[in-house]
Formats: sequence, structure tokens, C-alpha cells
Amino acid sequence: MARSWKYMNVVFRIDGDAVELRQREDPNLFITIKEIVDTEAEAVAEVKRLDALNAGKGARYYFQSAKYFTSGRPSSDG
Repeated sequence: MARSWKYMNVVFRIDGDAVELRQREDPNLFITIKEIVDTEAEAVAEVKRLDALNAGKGARYYFQSAKYFTSGRPSSDG
């Protein structure tokens, strides 16, 4: 059976102090997903571009690989 997922790369922004994640605040207030791209190279380039574009604005950009389930998440029933 063909696998029903592929790796994607999520580009996201953390507003404010990226070192101190405020535990009592909702992370949705300071973490924003900007886009999802196919390759790590695209993600690296976009992070560099966004960091340069928004330098000095108190935000940092990052990326993380994640699985995208092309046919929906598989059942955990086995």
C-alpha cells in the first residue's frame, strides 16, 4: 500500500521574546503559521527572507518539518 502522507515544512513566526515562552499565555497569541512549503530549501530561504524583511520588529521566523496526511489521518484502530 502506498503511504498516505508526505513531509511538508511549516514556516512560522514567534512574536516578542522567542527565548521566554510565556507559560500562562495562549501560544496562539504569539505564534503564527505563515505558510507551508514542500521542501526544506524553500523553508530555509523563506525564513531568511522574512527575518531580513522584518529585522528589528521583535519577531523571529523558523520552520519545522511535519507530516501531511494526504488522505486524512489514519485510524488508530489498528
